[in-house]
Amino acid sequence: MPFDENIKRIPVTSRELFGLVTPYFWRVIAAIGFSLGTSAASGAIVWLLKPVTNSIFMDKNQMHLKWLPWAVVGIFFVRGFCQMVYCYLMRSAGLKLVRDLRIRLYDRLLYVPVSSFSKESSGRMISRLLNDTAILSALVSNTLLNLLKEVPTVIVLLGVALYRRWDVTLLALIVLPGIAAAAQRFGKIIKGERKHAQITMANLTHRIGEAISGNRVIKIFLREREMVNRFSEESHSNYRKEVKIVKLKELAKLVTESSTGIGAGIVIGYGGYLVVKGIITTGDLFSALGAIIMIFSPVKKLGGSYASFQEIKGAMERIKWLEAMPREKSGGKHLDKFRKEISFENVSHRYEAKGDLVLRDINLTIKKGETLAVVGHSGAGKTTFVDLIPRFYDPTCGVVRMDGTDLRELDVIDVRRQIGLVSQEIVLFNDTVRSNIAFGNPDASQEEIEDAARRAYAHDFIRELPRGYDTMLGERGLNLSGGERQRIAIARAILKDPPILILDEATSALDSVSENLVQMALNQLMSNRTTVVVAHRLSTIRNADSIVVMERGRMMARGTHEDLMETSPVYKALYHSFSQDNHVVS
Repeated sequence: MPFDENIKRIPVTSRELFGLVTPYFWRVIAAIGFSLGTSAASGAIVWLLKPVTNSIFMDKNQMHLKWLPWAVVGIFFVRGFCQMVYCYLMRSAGLKLVRDLRIRLYDRLLYVPVSSFSKESSGRMISRLLNDTAILSALVSNTLLNLLKEVPTVIVLLGVALYRRWDVTLLALIVLPGIAAAAQRFGKIIKGERKHAQITMANLTHRIGEAISGNRVIKIFLREREMVNRFSEESHSNYRKEVKIVKLKELAKLVTESSTGIGAGIVIGYGGYLVVKGIITTGDLFSALGAIIMIFSPVKKLGGSYASFQEIKGAMERIKWLEAMPREKSGGKHLDKFRKEISFENVSHRYEAKGDLVLRDINLTIKKGETLAVVGHSGAGKTTFVDLIPRFYDPTCGVVRMDGTDLRELDVIDVRRQIGLVSQEIVLFNDTVRSNIAFGNPDASQEEIEDAARRAYAHDFIRELPRGYDTMLGERGLNLSGGERQRIAIARAILKDPPILILDEATSALDSVSENLVQMALNQLMSNRTTVVVAHRLSTIRNADSIVVMERGRMMARGTHEDLMETSPVYKALYHSFSQDNHVVS
């Protein structure tokens, strides 16, 4: 079942939707002024139909022939100018709404807990941020635009038509309830179909993200054709939904057009009878007929706006779900500087409410300045253990403390300010080398950046890049080797200069040439810091002050290398599984 099918819908009211326009109040007010000018000009055009018909075409009045055409030209110009300014103001307000909403959602994404990202597809979240917000632009540029423009126009034209001949006008308008009922019915159906169409669009975005991030895996396993077939299926599904929406919209237009024809036929039939009998003049009929025909155009637009409004409500439900995601919780206590220790007290953790425990009853203390190595087979809980220190997750049970205070009571910014992270999954941004190194310290000088790069043994290869430190890195830095990316990540951590360092299999991506250089860089980085390292290298393990052995989420043993070789069969087996050239433990 598609991911979006499981989402709990959050109802959206019309008041909430129109509340989105509040920040652009004065722009909308100005637009309303020009809208009224457009409506008044439309009324003036149909009003002039009577004197034009009677005086010029029927009575051959040359005096009126001199000024009436110019009056018509002037009124059309005024209407066109007012409509141009009005549409510009409303559509630019729609673009502003989308811009501001995307910024707000992006801000929300960056401040939600890490656990939220493990539950959602990145492609689908991107679809919400880009595609669903784009639909919301129609709230202003279509729905509100038509509402503020067409409603006054209908009122003005209706007034002219009723004044010219009220009985003809009322006969013509008997079809309006049918148009309204059709618009409501089609609008509800279109809303449901739009929700499904957005689900298929989110799935397409997800597939594209998979193709980019998993490109190497796809190629090595020769799965290109299968991935294309999956994307093709999603594309066809999206096409079918979009075509169905188009079909429904066009059917709604057909109903409206047919109703318009019925109304016009009634006017011509009954009004023509009145003209033939001499009850009204031809100018009266043409003026009333022109007004009624012009009424149906805005009515059709209002019907289309209703259908569009239902689409917008569907998109807003998905956006509200994203906005409702909880922000990371942060305590109120401040921590200026890490001074003593990090302690785990009866800590257990599971990722899902009913899932298995991935950590069980962890009790240990990491003293300031100590290097703790964490070893264990894959799935032992090593990464989960280190992820609790910067509060990427909060433990399901127990407490993690820093200097005696529960991390949940501390300001999360203060906690993370103390910590540097170098992980196996290297994250570099599509920016310059300089910006990537200075990511944790944007105010750093060029000298400080180069010094960090030298200490990470990255300066030499950076100088050889096409533009040195100004070289743009591609997405995720894939235009560099694994060892080069890792050394930039280490330089970034060195520049931040944190008192606590987490190394999560930080050298696993290194080639044999750069391994020694980076290991020396890591030794510099670890010097005089409290370091927790998910270890997989012989040198790291043997040089650690203390080693924790984990197995199936439990801490099986802790001690020095020599102690554990004598007392822990699990550790001894792990250690002997290392090859002479330092293959990884897990």
